Amino acid sequence: MNKKISEIGDRAKSIFKLLVENYVATGEPLGSKSISSKINNQLSPATIRGVLNEINLYGLIKKDHFSAGSIPTDFGLHFYTQAILEPGTLKKNEKKLIDSTSLKDLPEEYEKITNVLNGLSNQASLVINDEKIPKIKKIDFHKIDSQKVIFIIENEDGTTINRLVETKENIDNSDLNIISNFLDRFIALQLPSQIEKNISKFISDTQNQINETTRNLLQNGIKLEKSNKSEKFFVRGLPNLIKNELETDLDSLNELLSEIETGKMATKMIQALKKSKGVQIFIGSNTNLFKNANLSMIFSSYQTKNGLTGAIGVIGPKRIDYQRIVPIVSYMSEIISKKK
Repeated sequence: MNKKISEIGDRAKSIFKLLVENYVATGEPLGSKSISSKINNQLSPATIRGVLNEINLYGLIKKDHFSAGSIPTDFGLHFYTQAILEPGTLKKNEKKLIDSTSLKDLPEEYEKITNVLNGLSNQASLVINDEKIPKIKKIDFHKIDSQKVIFIIENEDGTTINRLVETKENIDNSDLNIISNFLDRFIALQLPSQIEKNISKFISDTQNQINETTRNLLQNGIKLEKSNKSEKFFVRGLPNLIKNELETDLDSLNELLSEIETGKMATKMIQALKKSKGVQIFIGSNTNLFKNANLSMIFSSYQTKNGLTGAIGVIGPKRIDYQRIVPIVSYMSEIISKKK
């Protein structure tokens, strides 16, 4: 059983910090002789071996399979980022680039945000949109003339969408009756995606009973156009991870993105980020948010002045440059939160 991490001493923290930062920079394990050399022989290898044994009891390090040295565990990396890491200072050119990013209509600017984060980090960047998608409360339609029908879609938040549909053939009362019967079957609040599925199923079930005019009215009058506002996440820079010489598990990456795309992972992450302020770091197997052992995520939540919420961040290997990426993500989150 691990010792209580709160009991770890300053000397052990100092040596552990050196070991982690060497691992992040080089991927190489460190043994007692190498550590002694790096600290100008201020401690003997024998003394350092004793300290490493102490650190091991906390579950922070493990032996490398191919050498006598040690590398940090996922728990050790998490402890480092939470208790020891000293984030670097944002460089002037990095700050200037973020400041110069025009974010006028935020829901339409998520691609721009991922571009900036991707360019600065050289890793995959992600924006998770926690904006609520309103359910459809009511759909009405009115015949304008023999070849035109206007659909009025009312959302639960009070907003409305009007859509005019024109047909090649004249619209008969039988066409309107079929549409009316369809709408009468779905009276409860529904998401746009649910409405679309219902339309597709209805058309499939009644394909021999409805004509092209009715089909056109259903598909183009009721189906809502997709927009960035209804998307849950935006990602850019996957080729950076693929080309990265650091050990990135691409199968794990694909699995992670698949989980985010379903919406369940995105919701979990938003909830986790809301529990604490500032940048949060999720590392490998040390988090219950995902199963990916070889990845880390550096994220920060945001809330704009008009209430839009979400999270931005960077996905990379466990050996990502935490000192450099943390201030970038933090500052970008601050800038977004200041937007109206």
